[in-house]
Amino acid sequence: MSTATPTKLRDGTWGARVRGTAAAGDTVTITTATGRSWDAQITRVVWSGEGVSICATSSLDRGASRRGMGPGHGRAAHVAGYAPYCTDNESCGCYDCAS
Repeated sequence: MSTATPTKLRDGTWGARVRGTAAAGDTVTITTATGRSWDAQITRVVWSGEGVSICATSSLDRGASRRGMGPGHGRAAHVAGYAPYCTDNESCGCYDCAS
């Protein structure tokens, strides 16, 4: 299993910066600067070169996105005029999934 750090992709979603070569289907452990980590599967390699691969990922830790991570979760989701969205892609109980 490779190690990676989170990185924002050009389409606005979060992915991973993997050290070395990566391929779709590989599993990586993504670790933030604060030490939080989770396992994810690479769904697509966006770019590779200079010893790193930038990849789109899918979290294998289904509880991670339910702990208030990402836009659309938490108090801001209930503020008038705020346009939340869910990154969970299933009914997680957040503001988006409840509406």
